[in-house]
Amino acid sequence: MPNAKIYRILSLDGGGSWALIQVKCLRKLFAETFNNPDPTGHEVLAEFDLVSANSGGSLVAAAMAENLRLSEIEKIFDDAKLRNKVFSRLSFFEKSLLSSIARIFKIGAKYATKRKHLALKEILPGIAKIDMMDIPAHIASNGAIKTQFLIIGYDYYRNRAELFRSDCDSMAATSVIERKLKKLPAQPASPSDCMVTLVDAIHASSTAPVNYFNEPATFLVNNKPKYYWDGGVTGNNNPVLVAVTEAICNREQYQIEQVQVLSIGTGSVSQLQYDEEIPVKYDELKAKHESPGLIKDIQKMGTSILNDPPDTAAFVAYMILNPSMPAQPVDFIRMNPALRPVLIDDATGKHWDLPAGINQDEYAKLNAMDMDAVADDEVALIKKLCDNWLNGQGVPNQSIRSNSSLNCLIGHANFETAKADFKNWFTKTN
Repeated sequence: MPNAKIYRILSLDGGGSWALIQVKCLRKLFAETFNNPDPTGHEVLAEFDLVSANSGGSLVAAAMAENLRLSEIEKIFDDAKLRNKVFSRLSFFEKSLLSSIARIFKIGAKYATKRKHLALKEILPGIAKIDMMDIPAHIASNGAIKTQFLIIGYDYYRNRAELFRSDCDSMAATSVIERKLKKLPAQPASPSDCMVTLVDAIHASSTAPVNYFNEPATFLVNNKPKYYWDGGVTGNNNPVLVAVTEAICNREQYQIEQVQVLSIGTGSVSQLQYDEEIPVKYDELKAKHESPGLIKDIQKMGTSILNDPPDTAAFVAYMILNPSMPAQPVDFIRMNPALRPVLIDDATGKHWDLPAGINQDEYAKLNAMDMDAVADDEVALIKKLCDNWLNGQGVPNQSIRSNSSLNCLIGHANFETAKADFKNWFTKTN
């Protein structure tokens, strides 16, 4: 990464099949910024110095490293056969008696971890055997090595985050930090987190526990078996904070003067609190009041890895880079369709309504839909949500921080303003 004065980060949230939103978002950005409506993965990656990703987002990142066109990556999520290879349901005989009973309460694994691993190798054959540390050279444009990868996983036995990185010389890597602090001589770069394949890393990052896959992702690291769950378990389902930390650690080494962040989510659906006093047009806009209990709490914790971290991570990362707190930060762009209640104040008074273009039934279905949306009608609904957001039809963009009316306080209120600032990156520098 020689003399990278401007350091650009692409951060991709986890979210299972909802990662389709990230691909459609990138297609629109590249069509309208570079007049390239269907770029190859390498063409997209060439615009960024670091790609940080978790779970479903890591699959998008790896598919770009495979150099699939964005339209081909869409098919991974859009094609029922490909979706069902990744989310391969457990057979009756693969389920234990305990897990079969648990499923009555909507708790427990549904998919086979080992078959997901095989599916990833089949979908991404070109990079299936390439170590993380060799990926930047594999995707290099005209021989110029630029783009690094950072994939988030959770070490099952060590109970801690595992950061799989392609940059073995990163000042954020433990082995490099140790050499620096102890003033040891430089050594050939080969930390264990660089010595796994990118496909193994995304397998680790995308193996969600409890309600999704039946066992941790398992593969050899330094000839020893290692076990991993989804990186969302670490609180980094939105990996932007990890990515910004990586950039800061390497600021001196890579002469980074300015950091630009594009953080793309996988959609969020939110409700008002059950005791909201302002009238709502539809009952579904308010969460139901449910008493805590063992089954309910296990269900809640089983899916909690997808919840608050996207909001918290974006705000903390934004503040690290923008201590002056600009309301619309040009160099920190969060793009994510946020399906939420909209406060209307008209002649009839204040009330909460739905964004334009989404009806009551669609909102209820999207709110109830899990990350493993594998049915055709579920994917079609995710696509409708995404298209509404991309085309400015009513669904707002997720704020970095919202006010009490849920409107944008910090960030970009809609996709169009976010896209304009993204385009501005390149008109300024090119």
